[in-house]
Amino acid sequence: MAGCWRAVASLLPDVDRPPAKIGRLFWFVAVPLERRFGHRTLTHSAVMLLAVAALAAPLWWVQPLYYWAVVGGTWSHLWLDMLNVRGVDLFWPSPLRVVTPGNRNWRLQVGSKGEMILLSGLLVAATALVPLSQMGFRDGLQALLQNFDIAREQYQRVAGTHWYALELTATDNLTLQAVQGRFPVVGVWQNGLIVEREGELRAVGPSPTHHNLYPLQARLIEGEPLRVVAERVAMQGHTLRGLLSRIDQSRPYYLLGEVEMPDGRGPALTGRLDRVDSYNPASYRGGILQLHYARAQELEPWLDLVAVRGEVIVQFWLKPGEAAVTLGAGEEREVERIPEPLREFLGSQKRYSVPR
Repeated sequence: MAGCWRAVASLLPDVDRPPAKIGRLFWFVAVPLERRFGHRTLTHSAVMLLAVAALAAPLWWVQPLYYWAVVGGTWSHLWLDMLNVRGVDLFWPSPLRVVTPGNRNWRLQVGSKGEMILLSGLLVAATALVPLSQMGFRDGLQALLQNFDIAREQYQRVAGTHWYALELTATDNLTLQAVQGRFPVVGVWQNGLIVEREGELRAVGPSPTHHNLYPLQARLIEGEPLRVVAERVAMQGHTLRGLLSRIDQSRPYYLLGEVEMPDGRGPALTGRLDRVDSYNPASYRGGILQLHYARAQELEPWLDLVAVRGEVIVQFWLKPGEAAVTLGAGEEREVERIPEPLREFLGSQKRYSVPR
């Protein structure tokens, strides 16, 4: 559709020339314009370009691409006529004539072989750029350059609409090993992406501090449509084991949120052996457990701790045709709600107390 608008707009400047196609169609406009102003004056000027932009303004509210197609199509006609020997009166009513290039011998004659070669080259270029126009400039550039930053922006625009995979060439920041393959994308983290690699979630991004993998090349690949169903669960007085017992473990799910569950051991406990400041699906500091796309396998150290407060969002990721998922009733084992150091302290008080 944008191409049609562009094609029509590219003919507009020749409305001052009766033999032209648009001039024959609008002869009642073309004849007076040519008699009063001549060819390549008013309709080939900045005044004409501004008038077209103003008249096409309503298209902006319909689709901005249509508006720019009209403005760009009009400008393309003016630019091509600047390549002609005569040039155009771009700053009409000033008699200053604009031509390019400056050397007259390099300019084109109307109907010459050089003009046909230029036309053929532009047609070939336009045909080659059709896929780029369908994807958009940045997305097409990403497909060509496999730039990670553009892939991340793409995912942030469309997250939650489809299943996506990242075709990745990277370096592991911890082991310095080369990593290559196609990995499912789960979410975003610190200007990077979270992907699943060999059953573990890893962060991909430019920061050696916050990301596990440093990307060298990356391309986002769209998969099946995705439907995300999310449920909020208040955790006060409950354990993660009880929450997991309510989740169908055969379905794709992720846990996000923050839960306070002090265990009396101090703040320096994390879910994995990576650096503390790199990505972890579950990280525990100062009695606060933070979950960012965590699953059952990452929660083992905290399953039986009773939450003081907090909320967890359970995301179920569904493929086309899959039935909606809800949390089941579940069951929760009885756990000792007094932290172990405090239990030991209370036990020692009982042993050494002397009755009166």
